[in-house]
Amino acid sequence: MFQFAPRSCVRTGLFCLLAATSAPSVSPAPAMATPPVRHKAALVVASTESQMAQAQNAAFLQPFARASHQPVTRQAWNGTLTELDGHGLHAGRAGTWSLVFAEDTTIRAACMRELVIHLAGSATNPDGCGVPGMTTQVVVAWDQTRHRLAPRWADFWDIVRFPGKRGLRRDPRTTLEIALMADGVAPGDVYSQLATPQGVDRAFRKLSQLRPYITWWSSPADAASILEHGQVLMSSAPSDAVRGIAASHRDTIGINTDMALSYGLSWGVVAGQSAFRLGQARNLLHFIIQPGQQAMFLARYPAATPPDAAHAPVALPVDVQFWQAHYPDLSRRFGTWLRDAG
Repeated sequence: MFQFAPRSCVRTGLFCLLAATSAPSVSPAPAMATPPVRHKAALVVASTESQMAQAQNAAFLQPFARASHQPVTRQAWNGTLTELDGHGLHAGRAGTWSLVFAEDTTIRAACMRELVIHLAGSATNPDGCGVPGMTTQVVVAWDQTRHRLAPRWADFWDIVRFPGKRGLRRDPRTTLEIALMADGVAPGDVYSQLATPQGVDRAFRKLSQLRPYITWWSSPADAASILEHGQVLMSSAPSDAVRGIAASHRDTIGINTDMALSYGLSWGVVAGQSAFRLGQARNLLHFIIQPGQQAMFLARYPAATPPDAAHAPVALPVDVQFWQAHYPDLSRRFGTWLRDAG
């Protein structure tokens, strides 16, 4: 099992390897030709959160590259474990990733499949599946130029009073919870309902009522885009992505946090790397979680909520353990429903 280094070691760990590799050899051979300089291969950070790219580059990746002389690049990740596996344990010509950043349920699923390594646990993360990065909320976001009053999830289904397209995530996570809350299930009862066949049937029946009006989104950037371009009247959407909409449209998009769903985003160290790259990836992760770098990130991405921040309570925290147990089955059911619905 991999362990985090003590904080005192973290502060100097980024330079230990550099010192060792730059030390002069004991007995140089003057007759030998000087070997060519070998450039370090870049560490690859893959993320599902494209809306954070600039802030993460400025706060984490570029400062680390300057301090360690280790190049770092950023790539988009579609959030599937298949793509992660293809850049980790079974990486081919596509190359190996070093760190990944995604919602907690995805990182935990990857951890259970041993696609990311277990790290030292903590009080909030006892099994060491990822390192918390930030928290956000899935909220009701809507076009205030077409409707002034803040809608709730029940209003989301009321096409007669509020005609127009609706945006929902093309994934059972958060979408099924929203369907049950729109159908009158109290937030505290959502997961006990979803754990039963009857509750699952109820959620899909509710989705079927709205199916002709749904515009699907697959990433936070997608959700923000369909709102920004007026493709929907209202949508479920991560609040940080909505707040990042261009200033010319930001004031026209409303956010209602009533009955929001909160969830975390975490970092994971990709399994299958060489020992050297694994050490560098861990150094990068240690660098990212330092208070100074976190403060720099928050200054550049004020829509973010630190993982330990005590903000206004939300209606429903996404249950990571529930999705760890039920995501494979509910994902298949969701895919079947999408195909059958046409």
